[in-house]
Amino acid sequence: MNWQFPNDYILNLNYYWELDSSEAEVATVDQPLKVTLVSCTHLQIEFLPQIGLLTNVTSPRNLGTIVGWRQVTPSSWIENLGLSPENWLHLEFKIGKGNKIEAICRFLKVEVVTEEMIKLLA
Repeated sequence: MNWQFPNDYILNLNYYWELDSSEAEVATVDQPLKVTLVSCTHLQIEFLPQIGLLTNVTSPRNLGTIVGWRQVTPSSWIENLGLSPENWLHLEFKIGKGNKIEAICRFLKVEVVTEEMIKLLA
């Protein structure tokens, strides 16, 4: 079987910079970003894990906006896949109230999405 390179994944995010350490206060101006995970080999999304079967849970006001991201080091994911930590990134994006996206990729490319770009995509 021939090796196929991993895919590039694009995350279109409305990023609100955190104003303090709590998830209750975020900036009021959205900053649309196009985040490309280059050569992504592993992607895991945990969205609304606290709701489960409950129906009366109210969503936090910043649900769906990235409130922080970090590189996970050391990474058991990279180690378990037998990849070199020098050549791969393990990234975690926090999306308020325990929601997150985790990925392993070669590198990360971030572009600010302008109003003109949004009009072209529409």
